[in-house]
Amino acid sequence: MSQKNVLKIVMLGDIIGAPGIEQLYVKLPELRKREKIDLVVANGENSDNGFGIIEDNIKIYRQCGIDVITSGNHIWSKNDVTKLLDSYPFLLRPANYPEADGKGHYIIELDNIKVGVVNLIGRYFMTPVDCPFHILNKLLKVELKGCDLVVVDFHAEYATEKITLANDFDGKVALVCGTHTHVQTADEQILPKGTGYITDLGMCGSIDSVIGMDKDVTLKRLITQSFSAFIPAKEGENRSGRMQGVMAEVDINTKAVLSIKRFSI
Repeated sequence: MSQKNVLKIVMLGDIIGAPGIEQLYVKLPELRKREKIDLVVANGENSDNGFGIIEDNIKIYRQCGIDVITSGNHIWSKNDVTKLLDSYPFLLRPANYPEADGKGHYIIELDNIKVGVVNLIGRYFMTPVDCPFHILNKLLKVELKGCDLVVVDFHAEYATEKITLANDFDGKVALVCGTHTHVQTADEQILPKGTGYITDLGMCGSIDSVIGMDKDVTLKRLITQSFSAFIPAKEGENRSGRMQGVMAEVDINTKAVLSIKRFSI
């Protein structure tokens, strides 16, 4: 089988509960077919009513056309997540959690092209973890050494940390896409050595919300400082549901990104 020259990759922002899942179910299969997408990576740590992920979510994502599910700090919200991480190798937790269950990388083969997907989490304004720079460097030298391309979901709060990691690994990985803030940034770009980058992919869920969560509940919690459990916002009559992320074309031979474009549909 001859190897293709260009790989089309979609990376999706955090999926926020049932509203986000509905967006994928309705929109992703058609997008994947129309654009002839080779690989879809999505962050699923907010899948189950806004926190964590369950097996039913994973099964739906596979039906929708998601190949690899990344996560972040909320991956540990469900008690049985260890079983899921062991059962589904394409479900990732951040690689720089020390001695944690599961894995932070996954290798998928597409038409004889080996693509490594890496999940990392930031250290600023987050739970202390191992250095994402050192962990990614180690993965590239050992576990992912034989990959043709590597893409990274960097789940981090601090924009400076995301941009710095992307520049440090410019030309060494194909894509560095930020997640966690649920707010899509307008800085998608191709760095000087060919790596595609965006600070945050955004989210899949209701835009008429507070980062995907119900506005009234969030207002009460922040203004009164009383405890009110966050719940995903419903789409409502204004049809505010969105599926957000980026679509990138990567040259297999040079490992450089040819184009990267954000979308909110």
